[in-house]
Amino acid sequence: MQNPNSPYNQNQPNPFDYSSGMVSVAQSSESERVEFVRKTYLLFLAGILCCVMAGVATLHVPFLASTALALLRIPLLAFFLIIGLSWGAQAVSRIEGLNYAALFGFTAVIGWIFTPILAIYEYQQGGILAQAAGLTIIMFGALTAYVFISKKDFSFLGGILFVGLVGLVLGGLVNALFIHSPITSYLMAWFTLLLFSGYVLYDTSNIMRRYDTRSYCSAALSLFLDFFNMFIAIVRILAGSRR
Repeated sequence: MQNPNSPYNQNQPNPFDYSSGMVSVAQSSESERVEFVRKTYLLFLAGILCCVMAGVATLHVPFLASTALALLRIPLLAFFLIIGLSWGAQAVSRIEGLNYAALFGFTAVIGWIFTPILAIYEYQQGGILAQAAGLTIIMFGALTAYVFISKKDFSFLGGILFVGLVGLVLGGLVNALFIHSPITSYLMAWFTLLLFSGYVLYDTSNIMRRYDTRSYCSAALSLFLDFFNMFIAIVRILAGSRR
């Protein structure tokens, strides 16, 4: 029974209580499902645009570029910053107003951090970013369409993908800090592409079935991370295959 004196009642759900007032997309009406999917993918595209705009700003503002490079010289700091901001954005994903700020703030930070690396790839191999972007869009779009058309439930992939993600993070840190092997980095790029292709299937399936109707920012953030990691992996693969 709910405490009538609680600041969070049925008319004012606790934004930090994910079980409060939660209705899954699968249990909602058809119009609500369509609206949830529409809002999720619009926010996803807006997040990509925000990331690109932050990257362009970084290229044109020396201070932003120099601070991003300084951060990248400390891989552990950059890693924990990205993880922390990602968790923070997910934590406030149901708080109206703050959820949008967190989503676009996170995507902007990603654009700022990774722009110097991507600029180096483009300088060394002109046109590689456009090619990688095109391939990412094709792969991401095909995987997304497959889930929507087949209506298959890919939630069973969750455990496998999580184990793969932990292995990828640990392997990447070991290689970046100790081994410094180009071959290992190239092979891990292929593994990253495979892993996040699986996450596209998994997250898209969850958008159709398991997210609640207040989680559009969380869903958009998950799709953004899938897309961006696929893009980075394809850039690394293309760069490695051209050497």
